[in-house]
Amino acid sequence: MTTRARRAREKEERRQSILRAAREALVEEGFYRITMDGIAERAEVSKGTVYLYFESKENLLALLLLEGLEALCGYLEEAYALDRSLSADERLRRLGWAYLQFFRREPFYFRFLMAVDRGRFRETVTPQVYQDVLEASLEGVNWVIRAVEQGVRDGLFACCDARQAAATFWAMLNGVLDLMSHPLRQDLVGVSLEVLYRTAMDTVIDGLRRAVEP
Repeated sequence: MTTRARRAREKEERRQSILRAAREALVEEGFYRITMDGIAERAEVSKGTVYLYFESKENLLALLLLEGLEALCGYLEEAYALDRSLSADERLRRLGWAYLQFFRREPFYFRFLMAVDRGRFRETVTPQVYQDVLEASLEGVNWVIRAVEQGVRDGLFACCDARQAAATFWAMLNGVLDLMSHPLRQDLVGVSLEVLYRTAMDTVIDGLRRAVEP
């Protein structure tokens, strides 16, 4: 291995080490308490070294956010099953259950996505980073939009704005997951997550169907 290749490998290994340290810090400390000093300590490098690889804490976290969005899009793409002949309502339900799988199997990324949504993310990252995250987010929503548009084409759904319908579907599912993340609220609701989640999906889908009834 040449000296240049070895240095490139070492540089990438150090970058990955910093990202791993950031993931660990997020899990243990949370989005708002994490610091570059803490990340540097976990990665066993100086704070200056962290800044050599990442312009800011927010840009570093944005890379982890993009990882989470990529994972989510993988779940949704598989659920949509582009190569299969499925009805629009079945696709919507498959997408919904895929999101629940993501919530359960990737709790770190789900909590991170929710935390970022509640923060001042746009003001703290570069315009390019924000655009990258926005495009990755839209990729996930677009699977839901496609299912709604298919339903309109097939005469199963009637809506003026497929994106608005998709946003409503997404918002309702997020609301259920957020609600049922708290034990007290679970007791107040009195049903399981699966039951409430299914009811939420059915409510939106039935609403889209009723719009085409005479």
